[in-house]
Amino acid sequence: MLQNKSRLLSVLLCLAPLATSPASAQQASELADSLSPSILFLTSGGFWEKATEGSESETQRGYYRLVAIRGEDNRSMLRLQEIALTSDGPELANSKGIDEINSLGGYITDIRPEDSTGSASQQGFGAYIYLKSDPSVVEPETWVIYIDEFGEMIVERSSN
Repeated sequence: MLQNKSRLLSVLLCLAPLATSPASAQQASELADSLSPSILFLTSGGFWEKATEGSESETQRGYYRLVAIRGEDNRSMLRLQEIALTSDGPELANSKGIDEINSLGGYITDIRPEDSTGSASQQGFGAYIYLKSDPSVVEPETWVIYIDEFGEMIVERSSN
């Protein structure tokens, strides 16, 4: 009898990951479906670290995310977000508009990270923004956003 219970427990333990997989897939599907249709592009990468307020010994760590959003007038707005990695999962730590891009009143046609390897060796972030000032223009302008290891951001038209 004990041997049968042991086998049953072993089988149930093996099936447990299978039972949670559909819930995770469903949760991912619901999350994707809940995104606003106004989101045009989203890319993430790099990483940042900051000392936690009031504690020099503890650091908060996370990654950067760029979000291109279609505005009411169909022009694009760009936001830079810092996503904190917490014990409860990723959380939005900071979000701000990129005025150097937003003031152009253009149409973002693509965003590409500077590095697509998924493993940043040092703090910071870089991405290319492809932007048209007029939707009828064939080739977009390329802009670049760099964030250095100190969190300082540079936004400029790409020279290449």
